Amino acid sequence: MARMNLIIMLTATAMLARSSLAGSCRASRKCCDGKDTDCAVQEADLNSIIMDVSDEPCYCDTGCLEMGDCCPDFKQFCGVHDCEVSAWSSWTPCSSSCGPGTSSRSRTVTRPESNGGVSCPDLHQDKKCSGEGGCTRHKEEPKLITHKKHGASALRETAMILPGKYSQLTEVGEEEEKYDVRSNLKTFKQEENNDQYCVVFKVEKAMKTCRHNKETEKLVRGAEVCVSCESKATRPHLGNRCTGHGVENKTTRFKNIITPGCHGRWTKTAVYDKCPCRGGQDFIFV
Repeated sequence: MARMNLIIMLTATAMLARSSLAGSCRASRKCCDGKDTDCAVQEADLNSIIMDVSDEPCYCDTGCLEMGDCCPDFKQFCGVHDCEVSAWSSWTPCSSSCGPGTSSRSRTVTRPESNGGVSCPDLHQDKKCSGEGGCTRHKEEPKLITHKKHGASALRETAMILPGKYSQLTEVGEEEEKYDVRSNLKTFKQEENNDQYCVVFKVEKAMKTCRHNKETEKLVRGAEVCVSCESKATRPHLGNRCTGHGVENKTTRFKNIITPGCHGRWTKTAVYDKCPCRGGQDFIFV
């Protein structure tokens, strides 16, 4: 029994040694240039009567890289190294500070290819970008208007206002159409004119309700607000001005039509062709 076990162990050891050497460039001590059929390594004995169909030879020549039939240890034993590169750098800032430009990134070779290894990939890439940081738009300063007249009725008028987000005025380059919430009002008129202006008021008194809504929180005593009179809110019978336009240095009334209970009094201080307040119009006349 012991003898049988010894024979089995010796057979297994021989098979293991044979399999470890099979298909090995190191075991066959072969390294060839180009495509060389003499540089083939085959596991089975070529003179064997019975051959395994799956037993295909592998090669230890540089041509095997192209054919894909290299022995497993070909690169290591024959000193074949693929090109190795570093990680990509960060993208560079856009070449244009305003408008279309390009941005690029690069990487470097950390180990060049040798003995037929895989060549190096692209080391430089470009992509399109658009610079905006240096873009400046010419913006005219608001101009005072002194020719806007009003009648005695202006003192008795109450300015009906909406938050500035409902304004139909757009910045230069914006062409998106906006929904006009005033189109639901009976007093709304579709016809337009270009007689637009902005009135600056100083708030003298405002109900507490105004402070409780983000859209009307600017209506506090002592604050100055800009109210835009846009073409759709002007009244021809009032000389193409908005109702509640006010009277210089006189106190008149206002009322926000979206926030119930938000109303008060303010004093008209000036009229401009464009709203001088930071962020533009705070409110619009209806």
